[in-house]
Amino acid sequence: MQTQTYTLSEDFTDLRDFILTLPGNFDAVGTVIQDNRNVVKTISTPHGLVVVKKFSGMYFFNRLAYSLFRKSKAARSYLYSRQLNEKGIATPPPIAWLDCYKYGLLNESYFVSLHEPDKTLREMTAVNGTFKSILYKPLASFALTLHQLGIYHDDFSSGNILIRETEDGYDFSMVDLNRIKFQKVSFEQGLRNLSKLALTDEEFNILVSEYARIQNQSPEKSCQLFWSYKRRSSFIRKIRKRLRKYVLTPLESIFTGKRVLFLMFIEDMLWF
Repeated sequence: MQTQTYTLSEDFTDLRDFILTLPGNFDAVGTVIQDNRNVVKTISTPHGLVVVKKFSGMYFFNRLAYSLFRKSKAARSYLYSRQLNEKGIATPPPIAWLDCYKYGLLNESYFVSLHEPDKTLREMTAVNGTFKSILYKPLASFALTLHQLGIYHDDFSSGNILIRETEDGYDFSMVDLNRIKFQKVSFEQGLRNLSKLALTDEEFNILVSEYARIQNQSPEKSCQLFWSYKRRSSFIRKIRKRLRKYVLTPLESIFTGKRVLFLMFIEDMLWF
C-alpha cells in the first residue's frame, strides 16, 4: 500500500513524470555529490542540471511525526525556499517535493531544485586554506540581514551557504532549508547562529566582532557571550548523543520491529 503526495512548481510542469518516477529511478541516474545520512545528486533534465535530495535514514519516531503532525523535510525545503525568495533572500529555484508513504508512514522524501554552480563557503575556504579576510564583513552583513528579516537557519553552516564573487563584492544564497525558523531573532540569538560555521577560534572572534560592530555592540562582550554559548552547546550535544544511543535508539528498534511484524501481517491479509 504505497501512496505519493507532491507539489510541482508551475514553471516546471513538464518535469511531472520525472518527479513521480524518482523513487524507482533515483539510484540509477545522476551523479552523487553528497552521500551521508541523506543522498544528494545532480541529474540532467530538459531544464538543465537539477539537484535532487533524498531524505533517508529517518527514525521511526521521525516517520511518525512527519506522517501525522509535521510537514516533511522535503515539503518544508520547498515552502521555505519560496518564502525566502519572497523576502529577497536567494536560494536555488525550487522545482518540487515528493513524499512516498507505505501503510500511512513516510517512507521516502525528495526535494528538487535547479542546480547553482556557486561554491559553498566551505569549498571556498578549502581552496584558499584560510578564511578570506575580505569575507568577514559581507558574511556578517548577510547573517544580520537574515536575522533582521526574522530568518533563523538552524544549520547556518559553511556547507549550506553559497557564495558568488561579483564586481561589487560577494552575493550569498542559502541551501538545506528544512531547518529554518521564521521568528524574531535577538542579538544574542544572532551570535549563537554563527556557531556552526567551519572557522578557527581566531576566525570566529573576528566574525563575531564584525557582527557586533555593525550593530553598535561591544565586540569584547559579544565574543564572551558567543564562547559561553559554544561551550554550553557542546555539552548539550554530548548529552543528546548519549540519549540517542542509550534511550531512543533501543526504543526505536523495539517499535520498528513491532511495526515490521504488523506490516507483514497486513500484507498477508491483503494477499488472501
